[in-house]
This record gives sequence, structure tokens and C-alpha cells, in this order.
Amino acid sequence: MSNLNDRQQPAPAKRIYAKKSATDRAQERHEGLLEAGLQLFATQGYAQTTIEALCSEAKVTTRHFYQSFQGREALLLAVYNQMVEELQIGLLSAIQAEHQNMQEKIQQVIQALVTHYLTDTRRAQIGVLEVVGASATVEQRRREVIHSIVNYVQVFLNTKKKKKKIPERNYYWLAVAMVGGINEMMAEWLMNRSISLEELVQEMINTVNFMAGNQGN
Repeated sequence: MSNLNDRQQPAPAKRIYAKKSATDRAQERHEGLLEAGLQLFATQGYAQTTIEALCSEAKVTTRHFYQSFQGREALLLAVYNQMVEELQIGLLSAIQAEHQNMQEKIQQVIQALVTHYLTDTRRAQIGVLEVVGASATVEQRRREVIHSIVNYVQVFLNTKKKKKKIPERNYYWLAVAMVGGINEMMAEWLMNRSISLEELVQEMINTVNFMAGNQGN
């Protein structure tokens, strides 16, 4: 009779580890640094935020930081570009929406701005204040973004003009004034918060309606 200890025992179950690939881990670190940049650039300011602080916030090493970004400027641009991309999608969707009169369209565009920029004020803090003069490269990108949004507004106004909804004129400068005015209203609000966000939104709508002359449907 064979010894019980000699009997073949079932092989122990193999532990399966959900190992992440090097690519997945690098992507996680990249996204963590983007979130750290959003948080610290908005709360401490770009000029006061060090790479060491960013690494501590993202829980990565300095070596890992430089595997993702060349420096603070590159991270700021990445954070800004991510925000801008989401904002532009929202604005374009609002502008292209059908069956709205002029006042309804303005309200939708302002609401898109609030949804993508002001609901999380860190975004507006960076996109409106921190990128200004951060560097020549960042400033150039900021101007490109402003001009792209101006172009969206001008195309919308020109479409209304072709449909005889608004008077015949060059709407480029009105688009510049609208975008610049809204940007400055956000900057003022971020610096003093003297009114609620809801009141700011209504002031934006009133301002753009006034600048557009409340003309046409």
C-alpha cells in the first residue's frame, strides 16, 4: 500500500498577476503628470511650480518625468492643448447646432464654454491666466487658440449674414471683440470672484447679445 504522502497531490493553482505592460505604465505616468500639471499650475501658478513638486504630486521620479516631457513648458503646453481640444469640440458642436435663433445660439456657445472651462476652474485659471506670457512658445500657442476661436465665431456670423439674418458687414472685428471680451470677463472673475458663476454666465450672454446688436433670429 502506498504511503498517503506518496499520493500525487494536485498542483497548486497558479497565481495570475494583472501585469501592465511598459507602455501602459508609461501612459499612466504621462496621464498622472498631466493631472499634476493641471492641479499645481492652477493652484500654485506655473512660475512657482517646480519639476520636483510635479513629480511628487504625480508620484513619479524625475527620470520618469523627462521620459514624458522635456520640461515644465512642455507639460504646460500639453495640459493647455488637452483643455483646448475639448473646448473647441464643445464650441464647434454648439455653433453647428441647427434650428436655433441668434440668442439661443449665443446661450449654447456660452454654456459650452462654461462646461469645458469654468465648471472646473483650474482649467480656466490655466487657459486664461497662467499661459499668458509663460514663454514665447506658450504665448504663440495661446494666440493661435484665440484666433481659431475667433474664426469659429466669424464663420458663424458670416453664415447668418449670407442668410440675411444680420446686416452686411465685415464680422472679423466683432468676432475678435466677442472672444477677447469673454476672455477678459473670465480673467476678471477668476481674480476677484465678486459675482457667482451663474451671474457671470448671464453677464457673458448679455454682453455678447449687446455686441451682436440682438439682431436677427
